[in-house]
Amino acid sequence: MSPEQRKEAYRLFWLVKGHLGCHEWTDEAIIKMEDSYFRRLWCMYQGDDMTDKLDGFEEAYDKLMGPSK
Repeated sequence: MSPEQRKEAYRLFWLVKGHLGCHEWTDEAIIKMEDSYFRRLWCMYQGDDMTDKLDGFEEAYDKLMGPSK
């Protein structure tokens, strides 16, 4: 899984759960979660702006994974 794919999957987890609790998951588990959470978000927020729900994501991700390049 590329760093970009991982970050996008973590972003979806953040949008659903509001935290990053998936950092110890296997790549297979992350891929399954990503598909499921994408569909879940699509149904919940179709057409809505979710920008405000991403507040804090970049900081939490950088703290967990190191600063993004």
